[in-house]
Formats: sequence, structure tokens, C-alpha cells
Amino acid sequence: MLKHRIPYVILLAGLLALLLYLTRDEMDTEEIKKHRHWIVKTRSTETFPIIFGGDSRVFRGLSPEHFSAEFDGTEALNYAYWSNGYGKEYLEGIEGKIDSSSEIKMIVLGITPHSLTPKSAKSAHYHWELSRSKEHVLQTIYLSKIQEIFAPYGALDIWEEITGKSKPNNYRITYHSNGWVESYWMVPDTSHSARFYKDIFTDDMVSQEVISGLLAFVERWTARGIYVVGYRPPTSHTIRMYEHERGGFVEADFVEQFRNAGGIWVPFSPDDYQTFDGSHLEHNSAMRLSSDLARQIRQLIY
Repeated sequence: MLKHRIPYVILLAGLLALLLYLTRDEMDTEEIKKHRHWIVKTRSTETFPIIFGGDSRVFRGLSPEHFSAEFDGTEALNYAYWSNGYGKEYLEGIEGKIDSSSEIKMIVLGITPHSLTPKSAKSAHYHWELSRSKEHVLQTIYLSKIQEIFAPYGALDIWEEITGKSKPNNYRITYHSNGWVESYWMVPDTSHSARFYKDIFTDDMVSQEVISGLLAFVERWTARGIYVVGYRPPTSHTIRMYEHERGGFVEADFVEQFRNAGGIWVPFSPDDYQTFDGSHLEHNSAMRLSSDLARQIRQLIY
């Protein structure tokens, strides 16, 4: 008799798991989605005419879809990583993502002072993703969708969901296949990042050696007919102050060097866009900046 009930129990458990998956907060499975996003982004062998490089201000702040709409649909990939800097290996990685057969070839670099420090230039997140085993990569790519459905759900979580007492996560994230991580907080706190950012440059200030290494690639790329565009992602004024005073970043000097190396610099006013934490653009501003950046580039190169 018990054996006959087992299939019904399994079916009931499956239906319950599916119901919870459909009704749970989207952020409950964010870790699984994040894991899959970075693996697919890093391991894909596809190349693109336009590549975005940089750190979290870029992967949250530039939408390839909105940028490409201003370039007759020319495809772009957001190839930025967490706490990322412009070291040799990462710059070679960017170069390898360019479609050399494309009529237009472009690399767009989000220049943050933190991306020009020695520690960031090690590109720890980028190398971590590259180091994952083949078995782990395949498991994540092919099984993560199923894992989302059967992700752990505590008894208290289920009870709060049923009784309507569960509170939505303040953070909202959508991972796009083009590399953009669309992000915002339902209740923004534009002073949040400044509370720890003031100490981020301790023993790790902007390095001329890192800048020189980056500029060598800018010269190399432009010599190969690749447009190289730089811009500084908008942030709060407090963070910009820390970047100048504690990070040692002198924007005017960098821009002059960047242009002398053949790069195109596009300036933005931080007052024209909104962040959700003081450091990263909220999704609507990211879409708008992506379109604005593309339109300015078109005016400069055509």
C-alpha cells in the first residue's frame, strides 16, 4: 500500500516546489542566477564588434541593448567584472572578445580610480571565473535552472509566504545574457557606499604603472583600427572626493594621457544620473547613460 503512495507523494512534492518557485521573491534564487551569469559570460567563445570593460560600475551601469540601439543594432557585450582593474591578462581578455571581422570594432572602458590601483589590476574575480573546472561549468550551465525550482526553502520562509508576512528584498537584480546586471534598490541609499569607500584606497592608490599598462593597450588597439572610448561612470560627489583626495586620481591628467594614446574620452556630469547606493547607477539611469554615451560616440567618430 505504501509503495502505491510514493509516486503521489513525489508528485505532490514536485507541485509544491513548483508553486513555491512561482510565488517566491525573485531574489530568493539570486545566488544561483548570479553564479550561472558569470560562468556563461566568462566561458562563452562568442566575439562581438563592441566590448565594454571595467568593474561593477560598468556591468551595472552599461546596457549593451540600449547602447547598440544607437549603432544600428551592432551587437555589444558587457565584459566587466567585480572590483576589476586594468591588468595585462584582463586587457588581453577584452582583446580576445573583439570580432576582428566586424566593420566597426570598439572597446568602451569605464574608468574608475579603483580600477587603476595595483590590487584591482590583479582582476581577482575575472581570474576566479576562469579557474573554475570544466565539470563545475557544465553542471552550472545545464542544471542551474532546475536548481532554481528546488532551491532550499526553510519552514519559516514557507509559513511567512503563506501568511503574507514575508518581506520583499530591497535589492532587485536582473541578469542579462549580454553581460549587463540590471540593478536597483527599491529604497535607495545614496550614502551607503561612501561609508566604506573612504578607506578603499588605503595602501592601494591609483598607480601610474597600471595607467601606463592600460595606455599601451589603447595605443595597440587604435593602431589596429579599434575605436577605444573611455568615460568615468557617474557617482555621488562624496565618492568622487574620496577618489581624488585619497585615491590620488587626477582626472584631467588621465584624460590627457588617454587622448594622447589615441583614445576617445566622453565626459559626463554626475548630477545627470541617479545611483542607488552612491556608487552604482540604478537601472533607469543606466539605460539612459548607455544611450547617451552611444550618441556622443557617434557624433565623435562619424
